[in-house]
Amino acid sequence: MNNCQNLKGYFQKYNGVNLNQKDKINQLKCALECLKRGNCRMVKSKENICSIRNEIVLVDKAENDYYLTRFEFFIGVQSLAVLQNGDLASGFEDSSIKIWNLENGSVRMTLNNHSYRVRSLAVLHNGDLASGSGDKTIKIWNLENGSVKKTLNNHSGEVLSLAVLQNGDLASGSEDKTIKIWNLENGSVKMTLNNHSGGVLSLAVLQNGDLASGSEDKTIKIWNLENGSVKMTLNNHLGEVRSLAVLQNGDLASGSEDKTIKIWNLENGSLKMTLNNHSDQVTSLAVLQNGDLASGSWDKTIKIWNLENGSLKIILNNNSITFRALAVLQNGDLASGSWDETIKRIFRNDIVSKNSFDYLLDELLKMLVDLSAIMRITETIMINKVVIADTRISFTKPKNGLIKLWNKISKKKIL
Repeated sequence: MNNCQNLKGYFQKYNGVNLNQKDKINQLKCALECLKRGNCRMVKSKENICSIRNEIVLVDKAENDYYLTRFEFFIGVQSLAVLQNGDLASGFEDSSIKIWNLENGSVRMTLNNHSYRVRSLAVLHNGDLASGSGDKTIKIWNLENGSVKKTLNNHSGEVLSLAVLQNGDLASGSEDKTIKIWNLENGSVKMTLNNHSGGVLSLAVLQNGDLASGSEDKTIKIWNLENGSVKMTLNNHLGEVRSLAVLQNGDLASGSEDKTIKIWNLENGSLKMTLNNHSDQVTSLAVLQNGDLASGSWDKTIKIWNLENGSLKIILNNNSITFRALAVLQNGDLASGSWDETIKRIFRNDIVSKNSFDYLLDELLKMLVDLSAIMRITETIMINKVVIADTRISFTKPKNGLIKLWNKISKKKIL
């Protein structure tokens, strides 16, 4: 029996999956063998194939056996939060939370207690981590040992958003159309805010202590938390309000399903500016240390905006990633999380001040490294053409087939 045959029947039933992973290199070789024979197909299934949600499985048409599953690449990042010690927390579609050491990229800790995807994260004043989940609960985590200190149960829908108030209380927005204010000392609900007609997708605490909420009902509401009243309703978006961010001058930025970002003057509720450049919904916002605004979108880009004039300063582009979450690290770098993979892409703090040549070169080198890895695995991919937008880079293809990159100004070889 060969190694590929050993993989047959690896997945039996939805509730009876052997989670011991086979050798990844062998899985890849078997998948490529299946593809070369032309007798397999790709299936994306949530329930019918096997137990890990949103995975891709290669299925042999003849025997209906499963050759390959890619656990690590299809568990989407739902949320990000920067901890007080500088580590990064990420919540995943598979219900786990990972704590990352950003100095070396290692996972310090994995938190497993939710039963469904982790939609939102927030760092409490004492350094604990709060997580809101599709299982309708909020959990408070002790990050020294990874234990659950408290579970908050009161929502009747997924917990979509979290925000820590100035007094240390926790606000949670839910699919059940409500916002709840929690006393974290005893876990009780202090107040329930009812005014939205759709799920509460985003929350932000304003500089004066008020709470802003963005909803599926296409509105933003500003709440007085002393009495729970709505001080202001902002109506201008044509789609769900998926993200909010408070700017350094106190204005509010909102990102929407309608592909726009709007900047609001909260003194009078007027719309100061609309930023139009994304080609799909804006899922995440983050304010950089220099006051610029970063926006992540389903159009697979992150855009950096100059809010003094509304101009677009830079586009961080990746053809395979749909961005879901953004967070600004303590050193000013930007972390991003995506729907389709667990890897956080860290963009340097100095990208905005560097010219496009440096950034494009970095991205190009990454692409070529990835491509060379694919070539080594498949041994079938040939490069026929490379197009480089920046005129200061040229390339040559010697007889051995290796691409070389040159800086045309300095005449030095780049790669």
